[in-house]
Amino acid sequence: MNALEFLQSWYESQCNEDWEHEFGVRIETLDNPGWTIEIDLIDTEIEGRQLRKTKQEAPGGRWIWSWSDGEKFEASCDPFSLESAILRFKEFVEARIEGM
Repeated sequence: MNALEFLQSWYESQCNEDWEHEFGVRIETLDNPGWTIEIDLIDTEIEGRQLRKTKQEAPGGRWIWSWSDGEKFEASCDPFSLESAILRFKEFVEARIEGM
């Protein structure tokens, strides 16, 4: 399962005729340029899970920041790292990120 398929599946599993009316997933563009992701964790099985703000860098100017305050998972990344940023969320859900 790729990162996008995981996100779609995770989102669908949260939809209980209540959660999706108040919470959800937002993906937007940044002006530096890049992407930002905000995923609500309230009323999910991972509510309260925190992640200190971390940065990953890769060759070619690629970067991803990710963090969680327990209520939201957030990430920002360069224009070509959106899939990798979503993968960071997958790893967060599956508790495979160092620094949690």
